[in-house]
Amino acid sequence: MSIIKDEYLLMQSSRKSIDGIAETVRLDLSLNRNPHINSGTVIGIVKDLNGNSISDAVIIILDGTYAAVANTVSGSDGYYSFSHIPSGSGYKAYAQSPGFLMSEAMSFSLSMNQTLEINFTLLADDTSAYSIIAGEVLNTSGLPINSASIELYKVEETAANLLSITFSNDIGQFILRDLGIGSYFLKINATGFFSEYFPVEIKKTNSVIPANITLKEDLKASKGIILGVISDNDEAPLANADVILYRVGTDKALIPVAYTRTNHEGIYLFVNVPKGEYLINSNRSIILD
Repeated sequence: MSIIKDEYLLMQSSRKSIDGIAETVRLDLSLNRNPHINSGTVIGIVKDLNGNSISDAVIIILDGTYAAVANTVSGSDGYYSFSHIPSGSGYKAYAQSPGFLMSEAMSFSLSMNQTLEINFTLLADDTSAYSIIAGEVLNTSGLPINSASIELYKVEETAANLLSITFSNDIGQFILRDLGIGSYFLKINATGFFSEYFPVEIKKTNSVIPANITLKEDLKASKGIILGVISDNDEAPLANADVILYRVGTDKALIPVAYTRTNHEGIYLFVNVPKGEYLINSNRSIILD
């Protein structure tokens, strides 16, 4: 069956008046091509395993680079429709609705003027009966602490039982999943900081509990170690070499803060070094007769 489509978009000219007798008025109009002339249509229905229609399900179409092409919502009868989808290949369609898992990708290609039917059957999301704790670990300056360990304990009648351990990411964030209703607490540990405890109460299912934790710096534990090897041009270690540790000041001035000598393996060591930027100078003297 033939399909009639507008080759150009409907446009409207400017207004002009004819005021005199036998006056000629020129009304030109430049038409824009219809960008959807080569498009197709995608339709379908979203149901559950029992064949019941699912309303308000979100359906999204992505292209081959996973960029969103279009999205819509199913109606009360579970039906949805996309018009003006450019013809092409590599498309993927997905559907999701609250209480259900996201569908598997429905890959498809679309020809010019084609109407394609894609139906979805969604599986119930059993994890919707559970909650999550989403949080971040920061220092007292508000900066993220990465690789902090977060221990999750559930408070029972007689004891607190360890359920899981996770770690903060590069920007201090963490997530603990699949948690039922109950009382919990978090123990947060990070090198160079005092441990912190954070109570959590989950009172209803499908909750997202925020947990923003600030750790105080342990000034003793936070001090670092600087070590290295002093060698000559042949990479032979130099014993009894003088090593001076300099702290780089805010104005880039070098401030000597510590002195030591290398051992017989050419190794030197500075301990309890505060945070900062450092460099070393080294040399070895000999006595000439």
